[in-house]
Amino acid sequence: MSMTAEAPARPGSRDLSLDVAKGIGIILLVIGHAWRGLDSAGMIGNPDLFRLIDRLIYNFHMPLFFLLSGMTFQAWALRRPLGEAAASRFTRLIWPLILWTYLFAAARLAAGDAANTQVGGWQSLAFLPLPPRDHFWFLWALFLQHLAVLGLIRLVTGPLSAPAWALLAAVAVLASSLTPVGLNAWTHGALTYAGAFLAGLALGQRPWRPTGAAAPGLAVLAFVGLQVLSFQLPPTLMTAQLLGIALSLAALVMVQALTAAPVTAAPRLLAWLGVSSMGIYLAHTIFSAGTRAVLGRLTQDLALHMVAGTLAGIIGPLILYALIRRVGRPAWIGF
Repeated sequence: MSMTAEAPARPGSRDLSLDVAKGIGIILLVIGHAWRGLDSAGMIGNPDLFRLIDRLIYNFHMPLFFLLSGMTFQAWALRRPLGEAAASRFTRLIWPLILWTYLFAAARLAAGDAANTQVGGWQSLAFLPLPPRDHFWFLWALFLQHLAVLGLIRLVTGPLSAPAWALLAAVAVLASSLTPVGLNAWTHGALTYAGAFLAGLALGQRPWRPTGAAAPGLAVLAFVGLQVLSFQLPPTLMTAQLLGIALSLAALVMVQALTAAPVTAAPRLLAWLGVSSMGIYLAHTIFSAGTRAVLGRLTQDLALHMVAGTLAGIIGPLILYALIRRVGRPAWIGF
């Protein structure tokens, strides 16, 4: 079962560690949105607790997705005709953005008073899906980044080396942080996560895996230390970008250490969720929010809401995928 934006080059060519990292990232994304949903519903009540959990998740889970996308993109883009590669960005990113923007709005309308954000009347669905709304900004940001890099390496420079991508990543971080021109609803996501995406392109130019028994331990120390330090750093865009890239790299080292050993059931499950991450990303909020609305009539237990909302946000899209496979192609709904 595959719901990813990119297909493997050939059977057996997938890097398990990348899928495991995606799996961890998508779990954190569902947890983060469930956590913010409970806060919007006024169910958390402790601002300090909310900020603590929210920051620990949002410090790095989105930069991680952009970095992982960059790691495989140049090789993917060079294997396909330019027109085919460009067209696939519309079918794999823009079509799901359009479809699920309206489905999400319709679900809010159907939920009525149970929705955190109220939508009134079916006429409220008469809007354009761009600039992107809600969590679908990620698809638009990735679309812009993919087209920009695709045009660069296929029409201007040819494939670039790791140092060249690293230099471009540094330029992107500096430019987006110091020159806010162009940071608007259309470009903000693409520009502020360009550093992570380009860093992934640099990282993906040669196979690498940390060596030495100390590498995983050092990665854990770096990850924990950076998370603690994040509460003391100034809340600037440059700080957020550099922190997100550094935390993503540390997380990737830990994941690669996990998958270097004989692979157990847990990494395989995480890898399966990573391969399924596109569908979970698109549909999870509908299932999590629905669970919160139903469960809220019975209990205000925060832990129960988090567990149920997270499980619903993961399992619901997987069930939807299985159902759509029975009648057609999952790509019809962006999966």
